[in-house]
Amino acid sequence: MNPANVKLTRQLGYIHLELSLENALRFLKLLKEKKGVYEDIEDSIRILENFDAFYEYIRKKHKEYVAPRKNEVDMLAGRVTVDKIKLEVDKIKKVTIVFDKRVKIEEITEILRDLGLEFEAF
Repeated sequence: MNPANVKLTRQLGYIHLELSLENALRFLKLLKEKKGVYEDIEDSIRILENFDAFYEYIRKKHKEYVAPRKNEVDMLAGRVTVDKIKLEVDKIKKVTIVFDKRVKIEEITEILRDLGLEFEAF
């Protein structure tokens, strides 16, 4: 995956955004600015800032995804954005962010455009 490559897909009602670690951090920080400070976004940033530690943890536990902490009040109010995160290393560190089912694809594409990232949508 070229660091500039960004893939946007929908699977079983969930939107998946696959991109490099650096771009994922930029994306989540801009998302936080636009949506506000919510526990799932904050924890997602923390996970990515500590990529190596979390990558080793999920490999040792034979897991594919890591789930950020979510505030119950935010869940009930429909403010949760990030459902889970997949961490991969394939020449570069890459991340797949799986969004909550209530997140609209337009919100994601707007932030990608604001960051100047070209993306493929499937």
